[in-house]
Amino acid sequence: MTDAVEPGNGQHDGPAARRTYVESGLTVLGLEASADEVAIIEVVDAIYGPSLQALLAEGFDGIPHEPAFDMSKPPRTAEER
Repeated sequence: MTDAVEPGNGQHDGPAARRTYVESGLTVLGLEASADEVAIIEVVDAIYGPSLQALLAEGFDGIPHEPAFDMSKPPRTAEER
């Protein structure tokens, strides 16, 4: 839903196209949303979308998972493992 239009990602330019994209995605999931709910989805995407897209663009595929991680502690380096 962000303004970045990439081939094949299902996104189109313009507010009407984005609204259709959101509504059709909800329909596929069997969900209905009022105009107000769709507007809220658009606002949330405007706030978090750019940061999420930047995070996804980083490509963390080559980073190994930390075995036996503890969410209450910071990540360990390879030497600490």
